[in-house]
Amino acid sequence: MPKLASQPVHLSCPTCGAPIHADVQNLVDVGLEPELKGRLLRGQVNVAHCDNCGSEGIIAAPLVYHDPDKELLLAFIPPETQMNDTAQQQLIGQLTNVVMSYLPPEKRKGYLLLPKVMLTYQRFVETILQADGITPEMIAGQRARLELLDRLLQALPDEETLRAIVAELDDRIDEDLLAILGASIQSHQQDGQFERAQDLEELRGRLLELSTHGRQVAARMLASEEHPPLSPEELLDKLLAAGSEEELAALVGWYRSGVDYGFYQMLTERMDAATAAGHVQEAQQLRELRETLLALTERLDAEAQEALERATQLLRELLDAPEPEQFIREHLGDFDDAFFIVLGANLQVAEQAGRQDVREALQKLGGMVLEIAQERLPPEVRLIRQLLNAPDDAAVTALLHEHEPLVNENLLLLMRDLANEVDDEAAAARLRQLVEPVEAWLRERAGPGK
Repeated sequence: MPKLASQPVHLSCPTCGAPIHADVQNLVDVGLEPELKGRLLRGQVNVAHCDNCGSEGIIAAPLVYHDPDKELLLAFIPPETQMNDTAQQQLIGQLTNVVMSYLPPEKRKGYLLLPKVMLTYQRFVETILQADGITPEMIAGQRARLELLDRLLQALPDEETLRAIVAELDDRIDEDLLAILGASIQSHQQDGQFERAQDLEELRGRLLELSTHGRQVAARMLASEEHPPLSPEELLDKLLAAGSEEELAALVGWYRSGVDYGFYQMLTERMDAATAAGHVQEAQQLRELRETLLALTERLDAEAQEALERATQLLRELLDAPEPEQFIREHLGDFDDAFFIVLGANLQVAEQAGRQDVREALQKLGGMVLEIAQERLPPEVRLIRQLLNAPDDAAVTALLHEHEPLVNENLLLLMRDLANEVDDEAAAARLRQLVEPVEAWLRERAGPGK
């Protein structure tokens, strides 16, 4: 299918009066150009930028949005266009005909004859998000977090004001807020807005230092022996030393936030220095690494986004399933980390919205998934999980008696191995604590002198 061409327009900057040349997109079809959806949702479609004074704003242009997979056809005509109803319907009809002209006959369905007209741009965007399974409560929560980020960013130059806002709203600076901040950094880097990305990077560093949740995140990063935080130079050396593409992909997956604008800037500077010094082989190695990283991060980001979209759909289907337990058993292999990330986000939104009924329903489903998944675990692993959740020493002893055939040297060996392998420091510490009562129980069972 061909790409849909944008239309060039010539405007005058409302701030300084300088001429502006911009492109206007009247039709966004994610079936043809899926990348436009992300740009649209980030407010980067039909944007005019003045090179003279730096002002930027949205062009009030009619816009039709088409998602064939979701059978969604939306139209928004900005009030600023001052088009009457007849002119609006004619324009929407023309754009709808364009959509139908390149669709094969079997794809021309009834929804194309009844486009939904949105009265506001906000409603236009929210309808797109809701079709992806994002609830109004989630949208409201997201909007509140974005407003908070904007407030924090404006306060960034003023240390006293920033500290006051963080202290006042410390409970709202959570994992979701930091995740949005990280995604925003990547988005601005990908769009070439490097100064904005650097400001956001600085804000993230300050939040990791000043907020309660940020300090917890920073502490976990520092406590990780396997993946300690690295400077851009250390990360580059580690990536250059990767022995295979699989190892390189694993490193990028863990240190994704470090492969940012500053990192690429440093890599380019080192590459230029190697070229200037006549180190042709080193410069070529750095150039190839940069190309590989650009392709790799794009692929990993796309895979992560696809995984979250699949998880969102899975949660929606689970909520609609008449027999949740049967559905879980039939799709057990699909309940991965992405599912629990989406579940956690929905739990938080439900709590913030005061929807205790929704929160309890989600918790029940999440617990059911974990219970059914545990049925497939080896019995020794199930016993260890029960021991980890035991509230006191008496409960530990009761579990050991109940599962006596499993309590042996092999169980102790497995517990020690897990304590050295798990990333959760609290779980690792608890496993090491449990080794002692299990050893004591084995000695008691063996009898005196054993």
